[in-house]
Amino acid sequence: MPALLLLAALALATGPGDTPSLEAGVANNIRVDAQFDEPEWAQAEVATDFVQFRPNEGEPSSQRTEVRVLRGASALYVGATLYDTDPGAIRTTLSRRDDTGDADNFFVAIDGYNDRQSAYGFGVTAAGVQVDIINSGDDDDESWDAVWTSAARVTDEGWEVEIRIPYSQLRFTGSETAWGLNFVRQISRLDEQSFWAPLTSDGAGFTEQLGTLNGIADLQPRRILQAAPYSLARAERFESDVSGIGENDYGSELGADLKVGLAPSVILDLTINPDFGQVDADPAELNLSTFETFFSERRPFFLEGTQIFDLGYSRDGALLYTRRVGGESPIIGASKLTGRTDGGLAFGALASTTGDNFSPTRFYGAGRLKQVLPRQSYVGAGMTAYQAWGDAGDASTLVGAADWAIRVGADAAWQFEGTAGATTQSVTDGGIEDTERGYAIYIGHDKVKGFVTPGFGFRVFSDGFRLNDVGRFRQTDLISFNSGTGIVWNKGQAFGPFRRLRTFVFGRQAWQYTDGLDRGGEARTWINGTLLGFQDIQVRLGAENFWGYDVRETRGLDPIYHNPNLSASLGFQTDSRRQIRAGIEFGVDRQLDGGTEYETELELDWTVNDRLALSVEGEFGSGVNERSWVTNEGFIQTDEGLFMGSEADAPADLDAESLVLVPLASDAADALFADVPLYDDAGFYRPIFAQRNTRSAGITTRANVLFNSTLSLQLYGQLFSARGQFHDYELLASRDELRPFDAYPRRRDFAFSTFNVNSVLRWEYRPGSSLYVVWTQARNSDAFLDFIQTGSGSYDSPYDTSTTQQFEDTFGTFPRNIFLVKLSYLLM
Repeated sequence: MPALLLLAALALATGPGDTPSLEAGVANNIRVDAQFDEPEWAQAEVATDFVQFRPNEGEPSSQRTEVRVLRGASALYVGATLYDTDPGAIRTTLSRRDDTGDADNFFVAIDGYNDRQSAYGFGVTAAGVQVDIINSGDDDDESWDAVWTSAARVTDEGWEVEIRIPYSQLRFTGSETAWGLNFVRQISRLDEQSFWAPLTSDGAGFTEQLGTLNGIADLQPRRILQAAPYSLARAERFESDVSGIGENDYGSELGADLKVGLAPSVILDLTINPDFGQVDADPAELNLSTFETFFSERRPFFLEGTQIFDLGYSRDGALLYTRRVGGESPIIGASKLTGRTDGGLAFGALASTTGDNFSPTRFYGAGRLKQVLPRQSYVGAGMTAYQAWGDAGDASTLVGAADWAIRVGADAAWQFEGTAGATTQSVTDGGIEDTERGYAIYIGHDKVKGFVTPGFGFRVFSDGFRLNDVGRFRQTDLISFNSGTGIVWNKGQAFGPFRRLRTFVFGRQAWQYTDGLDRGGEARTWINGTLLGFQDIQVRLGAENFWGYDVRETRGLDPIYHNPNLSASLGFQTDSRRQIRAGIEFGVDRQLDGGTEYETELELDWTVNDRLALSVEGEFGSGVNERSWVTNEGFIQTDEGLFMGSEADAPADLDAESLVLVPLASDAADALFADVPLYDDAGFYRPIFAQRNTRSAGITTRANVLFNSTLSLQLYGQLFSARGQFHDYELLASRDELRPFDAYPRRRDFAFSTFNVNSVLRWEYRPGSSLYVVWTQARNSDAFLDFIQTGSGSYDSPYDTSTTQQFEDTFGTFPRNIFLVKLSYLLM
């Protein structure tokens, strides 16, 4: 702790360097029309001399830009004149809100707390589309939607934009004498991005390099009060219990979102019976790994303003994963409290109950404190709580954690960061309570500024650490050390065939926490470059598993020696300035014992005109003779032979009446299980492995039709199929030995395919108020074998079905159609 306090003191001793500044003028009666005919605009100080970040870092912007800022009684005004020597080439492509699409655009970023930790961004495209984001260093969150007004128009000299931002939509305490400020201009046809406060590629974050807005010393924050009730009507048609016969279901719902400013910098958000029907479906995928797939959050309530809850273990996990909330049962209600004190202490609390038919059966809670320090430093703490009861079972989890990120050094170029947490999980079954406790520690020391940025990380995750009831965590029972170095080779300047070239080299070694077993290591290299013609290339190289053991693949039984593999991928994207852009990526993963996996991805994006944008993505994968876990199988050996269950289970749990004789002679069975320890008094319980062949294919299409800046139609469709087959079975006799088991009779081949369509008509008929008309359709076809083959002949495997036939079978299944209309109205 003394060392942490010393580092915090070093962070406090450093401050922002020289940055440009601008004085805000005074506004009396400004009309937002992009005309600038009020006298206040002519009297205001002008921000100009924009500097390129790309394509030619450090050079003056190719086009002149003038920006002025005025402070009014209830709002801040920003006016920008964006000159262009070729006004006819200005791109005015329409897009959905929060998406700049292919259009030229202008942003203003405001850091009301003036601590260079985060900034609120307000952007307008040349087509008049609004984009609002929250930037935290290097991360942009576009889910935040403020209520503000803007106007844009193209002129004979370029284009102009005027913005009015109510103080109620900004976050500041009123004690600040200046705000952080930056302006950003994007010229799409040139792929040019320029900043008023120059941005550099030496690793410093966007907010760290903000300029300064003066003249706001006596401004006072405004409390916000917003209510957004909604009504929804839904019609659903699906297959009934009788195959091929449809059934209809109709319903309607009411709900509301409420936002209340309890204090100038304290916001309470409430939602009752939230509806997320307009949210896109998650993409289908083939996941044969031992790790859970984590999908991105898309639901507005759990996106907006939740940055305060970001408390994670680097790339390994996070204290809060909001997709857990509502994953098992519908959300009844949720509340969220976020705020900040004058002293820089940010805080947040989140609570939600879920259950069917408005009957609560689960509770999810999260709390967070984060003391902001200068120079992107902070110390914080957080906790989560989970409780389940009734039909959901009796279980509870409590998690507590502390985290920190302290910048040190004269230039604050190094960051000492970490997270330490502990969990307690209790599950009650049959009146017996089982409690498990654990802890996890991550410590990192990284150079975060400069063109060469080495970094180091150390992790200790105990086997009893349980985070996944509310959070997400990839794996526990782990000790690991990793190091990596990033290099910006051209320091922001073009050289040779490259405009930009970055590489990153990474290495890791891991051990098992419980017994120190060597879990092996890996080494990887990434190369990313942009060519002079604005094409992008990516190269990935990797080597892993050349020593050590895999402790996860057998799903709880013995470890198995690693299967060494080499991997490589190559990607290429065409000129980013064009309105038709294409990309391809090809990857191969080669196991040294002969197994190989191939993956190919294709993508095409086409901005057809100012009102229509299309994209299509294709993915194709195949695996040949990859070593793979099949199942954990229980065996009972008697004088009558070797038996296994009709269902795979531990020997003591097998049903004696459903035992199946394994066609293996007694001496062969003795050899197969020689020196293999009994699992229980009944027999053996061993992992079964095999060579696996897989095939997968998918196509995803998107179309955005824009009628104007507030009315859009979005179409999404995905068709995906995958299939797999196992052969050449083996039994894991010990962690170092696989023994051939040709007589193993269980078959677990699989094939599945899905087709999902989502169409959303969205009309923001007034600021903050929207009408959604949504239609979704889902079709699924699957064949998962789990049977015991009694003969030696062939059998019908779903793997033998062609991809074309899989797609045809999918379209032959009974669809599930949902049609809904949702109307929300913002009161403020």
